[in-house]
Amino acid sequence: MRIDQVCEIQSGYTARERLSARADGVPALQMGDLNEAHDWQQVEPRSYDLAPLKERYFAGPGDVLFRSRGLLNTASAVPDDWPHLAAVLLPLLLLKPDTGRIRPDYLAWAINHPVTQTMLDRRARGTSLRMIPKAVLAELEIDVPVLATQDAILATSRLADRAKHLENKAAELRHSLTGMILADAAHRGAQQHKKGVRA
Repeated sequence: MRIDQVCEIQSGYTARERLSARADGVPALQMGDLNEAHDWQQVEPRSYDLAPLKERYFAGPGDVLFRSRGLLNTASAVPDDWPHLAAVLLPLLLLKPDTGRIRPDYLAWAINHPVTQTMLDRRARGTSLRMIPKAVLAELEIDVPVLATQDAILATSRLADRAKHLENKAAELRHSLTGMILADAAHRGAQQHKKGVRA
């Protein structure tokens, strides 16, 4: 199913002038405000001196943001507990899912899937500045199962991510422990060498 059949795709707002921070300005998100880990607890919109914007430019819980430029052309779903409403600035694209057909988290997962990313790679524009046009994203085909299956896929994906995190943590601890053992062995060897020299 085409992505534009399950969500509305809105281009981010184009700031005509250089952005100027302003405490009482419009909260907004730029591409650099997102992180690769999709950790929205670390995402805090900054306020800028912008003209009043139409409602369609604002993102909040339930929306999905897509990085249309750069090396990472991934999507990130705004979680339900994110306490902000912020304008989305280009080159971010704002996706508003039809929640009766697709979960926001599933839409982001489907876009970020390696198979989908390969399809995006083939249709990316530009060399020095890689770009995924809005029309390319709109035409992208993804599998859209029933909501219950989407929920099961997301739950399994989260468990797999958690397992990977724990495996990486265990590997770090093993590496640290091995370093401590080797350092202790080196220290003991040096002490025995000193005793041998004195004798």
